[in-house]
Formats: sequence, structure tokens, C-alpha cells
Amino acid sequence: MATPKLKERHLEIFRIVMATQSLTAAARHLGVSQPSLSVAIKRFEDQLGVALFARISGRMVPTEEARLILAEVERVHQQSEMLSNLVYSIARGQATTFRFGATPSIGMRLLPKAVRQLQLKGTAGTYYCDSLPQRDVRDYLLFGQGSCVATIAEVEDPLIDTVKIAETNLVCVVPAGHALASRPSVTPADIMDETLISFAPATTHGLHIDETFRRWGTMRQTSVFVHFVEAALSFVSEGIGITILDAFSAMDCRSSGLVAIPIENSVTVSAYVHSCLLRPRPLAADKLIAELRAIAADAGMC
Repeated sequence: MATPKLKERHLEIFRIVMATQSLTAAARHLGVSQPSLSVAIKRFEDQLGVALFARISGRMVPTEEARLILAEVERVHQQSEMLSNLVYSIARGQATTFRFGATPSIGMRLLPKAVRQLQLKGTAGTYYCDSLPQRDVRDYLLFGQGSCVATIAEVEDPLIDTVKIAETNLVCVVPAGHALASRPSVTPADIMDETLISFAPATTHGLHIDETFRRWGTMRQTSVFVHFVEAALSFVSEGIGITILDAFSAMDCRSSGLVAIPIENSVTVSAYVHSCLLRPRPLAADKLIAELRAIAADAGMC
């Protein structure tokens, strides 16, 4: 005949009685009457076929079998607690790896600020950030390499979900001691004689910059071509020339001895978080979106 399964309630009562070694104290702790507790203990002993307690000088003294049983019950109880904590950690994202991508404009300053907030709030156990060129964003999402991508580039694909984070304008970045550094704003005409560090026409930055120049009836003259915003900022820091970037890329550039000057009548540059509709967006990605929006709003980018 199969051994009857132990009831969790019996094990709970047993643990408390063993801890208190008093039916009165155990009954008070469990919120039951002492007689009902005595009945429960007796049923547990009958089921096991062994005495768990002996009355000696008016005290409940555990038997050797009870002590051995308690050791196993406590071991399983601790494992159950660990399992419960682990399940909750997974549900909250704290035991997971949050892998995501970013193109340099968002990855320079806006994204690190957001990830810092996620870290402080324990959103994930591990963070894995992939730096991506624009051309790789679509495949990165479709093939499930990461859960989302933060970028200023639009992605036209029916399988890609896009959430707009914020929008800003173009800025001209110059060294702090540059003649233009004190200007509240500039126009393309103001920088025509400067050495311009910029991007190829077909890139996202190149398209935005060329559209802004067209609004002023002129064309940009690029002296130094770069692929990424990090290179543009580094070249400006070396005094090679000036550059035009979206304000997301130029956040906090004063800490590097640079000044970002708004360009008048600039095109609007939007920041997005893209994800794939073929799989659920994880909670960590939703929290990243919320933090990016909050930080952009604090910086006046809405």
C-alpha cells in the first residue's frame, strides 16, 4: 500500500511545536486552540507510526525521531524559501539578463543614464548592451539577439514595433573656447567657414543635417567624414573642427570641454525604442522606455 502523503499543515504545526516546545505557545502562534493542536500532533504521529514527543516533568521533550525529522523538514523548508525567492526574482527581472542594443546617438549619454536607474532599481541581474550600426538594427531584432534597440533611426518593417521616446533638434558642437561658444544659437550661414566634421549623406545624421541646410537654401561642405558620433566629438575635442549632431548625442558635452549650440530652424530628431512583434517585450524593456522618457523630459526633450 502506498505511503500517504504528508500534509503541509502537519509539517507546519510540527515545526512550530518543535521551535516552542510548548503546546500553549505553539497554539498561540498558530492562532488555534490547544486541544485542536494536540489532536493534530496525535494524527501526525499516527500517520508516521512513531512518537514525536514525550511528557517529562510536565515538559514536551522531542524524541530522537522528531529531531531527525526536523532536520530534514528545515532543509526542505529552506530550499522552498530559496525557490520562492528565485521565482519572484525572475518575475521581477532581477535574476535575468537584459540584452538590448543601441546606436551611438542614444548610446552615448541618454541610454547610460537610463541603465543606471534600472540598475539602482534592480530591474535585471545582468545587463548586456550591444552597440549597433543602423543597418544591423532590423536583423538584430528579428533574429532575437536582443529584446529591443534604442536609436534615432526609423525602422520600416511590419514585424517591428516602435515606441517614440522623445524628440529634439540638431546642435552645433564646438570647443568651449571657440568664437561661437557664447552664441545662443547659430544658422548654417554662421558655420560655413568652419571645418565641418560630419557624416555621409545617406546616414541618419547626414539626412537630418542636409534637410536643415536645405531649409536655409544652402548645402553643407564637409571637411572630415566620420561614421560615429563618438569620433565626431573626439575630433572636435582635438580642435580639428566643429560638428553637427542631434542633442541626444551632445548631452552633457560641457563635461568634455565642449559646447552644444542650438541650430535655428533645425529638423526634429526623434528617439525610438524598437522591438520585434514576434516575441513578447520583456518587462525590463518597458522599464527602459520609461526611464529614457523621464531622463529626456528632465533634459527638456519631449
